[in-house]
Amino acid sequence: MDNQASAGQVPLVLVTGHTFGVRAFEGIFSSRAYLDGKIQVPLMIGLDDSHAAGTVGFAALGRLAAEQGVRYISTSDGRLSTLAGQIRAARPAYILVIGWSHLVGEDILSIPGGAAGSRHGMPGWSGCIGMHPTMLPTGRGQAPIPWTIIKDQEKTALSVFFLVADADAGPIIAQYELEVRNGENSASLFYRVAHTHFTAGLDLAERLADGSVSARAQDEEFATRWPKRRPKDGEILDTMTCREITLLVRALLGPYPRAFIWRAGEKVEISGVGPAADGDGAGTDEGRRIRFRCRDGEVYLRTASTAT
Repeated sequence: MDNQASAGQVPLVLVTGHTFGVRAFEGIFSSRAYLDGKIQVPLMIGLDDSHAAGTVGFAALGRLAAEQGVRYISTSDGRLSTLAGQIRAARPAYILVIGWSHLVGEDILSIPGGAAGSRHGMPGWSGCIGMHPTMLPTGRGQAPIPWTIIKDQEKTALSVFFLVADADAGPIIAQYELEVRNGENSASLFYRVAHTHFTAGLDLAERLADGSVSARAQDEEFATRWPKRRPKDGEILDTMTCREITLLVRALLGPYPRAFIWRAGEKVEISGVGPAADGDGAGTDEGRRIRFRCRDGEVYLRTASTAT
């Protein structure tokens, strides 16, 4: 396949190491803009398979690139600096960096920068675009899906935005609102957000092709940043309320490390939680259920080994 865009085509470089990025790019390849030849993809960049075990939601990009006949590079360079020359040679109008665990540097942001800024009448904007599953400017940062559940949010969104040097702080192109349903857990929300990435990719392709991309600055007054979560943060403690425990367990399903308790020196992973029945003795097991005393009551914890 010719790696250079023809006159009138909008060339995109696609970067991801995550399920969300793959779904967004599937949306792009399904779009009328791509099928009609208005968009061209000269290069795709994915995260090296050696990072699979340590990346929640990891997805290899090579299969999709091969399916579409697009040149593919696998890398361990999260900032992409070692690939700047090859990205520049692809002459992208836009670089889509989605589900990527590192901030890319100014050397990458500046590759499509000047032209993109002129197109949108906003000098200084890069032509690099990302997606983040919160209602930005709320929830910038890491682990957005678990935090959405833990913080008991009633709604969230998939935000599509221009990348700037600061994480998740660039102008908003589009937002796709999602209700956080009763009983929602990180697995169900992950699946819904992944589906929304497909829709966002489909829509974005059309906007990029016809030059109708516009954006609005985020309101810094309402910006919040959610910190990185580590596996140890999933420990269930008796100082938590029953509601806090319920939310923590729900927040750590799907591709995320499970919530857990320590029991007789053994780490026991938890996949479910429910109210404890009156009259049962605390600390006893019923099958794989563990009765656990909270700060304000008791709950049953279901061990991960019984999850279906």
